[in-house]
Amino acid sequence: MVMAHNVGHFEIPADRTGELKNFYSSLFGWQFEKGQTRDYWMIKNAGISGALMQKENPQQISTQFVTVESIEDYINKAKQLGARVVKNKQEISEGYYAVLEDPQKNTFGVWQEK
Repeated sequence: MVMAHNVGHFEIPADRTGELKNFYSSLFGWQFEKGQTRDYWMIKNAGISGALMQKENPQQISTQFVTVESIEDYINKAKQLGARVVKNKQEISEGYYAVLEDPQKNTFGVWQEK
């Protein structure tokens, strides 16, 4: 069976997550729930999985995560195609993720469920 490789999650980086939570709650009615890592807030009603997170660097932009069958295979395949690993494979209770940069410096994530 071939996986569809849908965008399954997005992240919005914030300098001050509390202020952006208030902004998006007021603008769209989004509801937030504390995530598994520091200052990470899952958005409960945005249509697809989404979150607000504390910025890791000043240039960080929104990241979309594509669901894949094997995170290691896709990290290796992306590197062979000219991508750079920004954040290597990480584990949380639901699965694994990594953040990559394409050859034109756009970031994207890959996600594998457990």
